[in-house]
Amino acid sequence: MRMVRFLLVVSVLAAFAIASGCASRAKTKPTQQPADEGEAMVEDYEYQEPEETGGMKYVVKRGDTLWGISSMNRIYEDPFRWPLLYRANRDQIEDPDLIYPDQEFDIKTDWSRQEIADAVQKAKDTPPYRPHTSPRKRLPLRY
Repeated sequence: MRMVRFLLVVSVLAAFAIASGCASRAKTKPTQQPADEGEAMVEDYEYQEPEETGGMKYVVKRGDTLWGISSMNRIYEDPFRWPLLYRANRDQIEDPDLIYPDQEFDIKTDWSRQEIADAVQKAKDTPPYRPHTSPRKRLPLRY
């Protein structure tokens, strides 16, 4: 019983630490011009110019999450829009909790207001994260 209580307390504290760290991330307005040589970029990611499809590409690095990528200034600037990344890259993402370094995601920019609102609502309806290392057979929502 003590072990269960201990694990519950640790889980709650970990969830709180993760949630408060994500919530405290400051938002800044995107810059229209790339940084000059010698200037440090606010977020270190591989940016590629938009292609004919009206979007851009993002190469996943170790530690990235859909939440973190979608909150970047040159992506969607809103972490709750991560389901848009998942929808645009379902061919590469089996489970939205599990993305891998060197995956190259399409960043679609021509979403309708309804699609964006739906994605944000689905992100808010997503149950709390439970650690796992292999893709889930059934996702909690239909993203």
